[in-house]
Amino acid sequence: MSLRMALLTLIAGAPRSGYDIGQEFDGVLKFVWHAKPTQVYPELKRLAGEDLIREQDTGSRGRKPYEITEKGVAELRAWLTGTSADHSQRNETALRSFALWTVSPAEAGDFLREELEYHRARLRGMRALKNGLDLSQAQDRAALLGVELGIRRLEAMVSWAEWAIENVAAWPEGSQ
Repeated sequence: MSLRMALLTLIAGAPRSGYDIGQEFDGVLKFVWHAKPTQVYPELKRLAGEDLIREQDTGSRGRKPYEITEKGVAELRAWLTGTSADHSQRNETALRSFALWTVSPAEAGDFLREELEYHRARLRGMRALKNGLDLSQAQDRAALLGVELGIRRLEAMVSWAEWAIENVAAWPEGSQ
């Protein structure tokens, strides 16, 4: 997935400013896609330059929301219907797990307990988000699909972390 499609998806749902988009990337989209403001703003300018989005009048706090154009909707639909999903992933937790043999079992357990708490907190947030969806709205019905995917992934991560903590607790001391 590209940042371009993530931005078009967000803006298609409702006009959003760069600030609003940043908040979404730090919130619900964090499990799907991460983007920094230094990436978002230049891409918004490119999308506007290609007439895929356009700025609306300045809103509250001087923010300039963007709305999607017909051309932008067409590009988003072409992406959805004309391409296959990219299933490659980066998962730092998994990568670190492969390296846990280099630290003591106690240090590995600390890392895993931190992961467990992180995923539990995110899971609570995603469940709250799900409860706040208005399923009479098309956008929220579609959002439910992504939110439920996030919930199920987080449940799997919680289950894995609990298992991993038990597993590492059985490692002999000095086993690195």
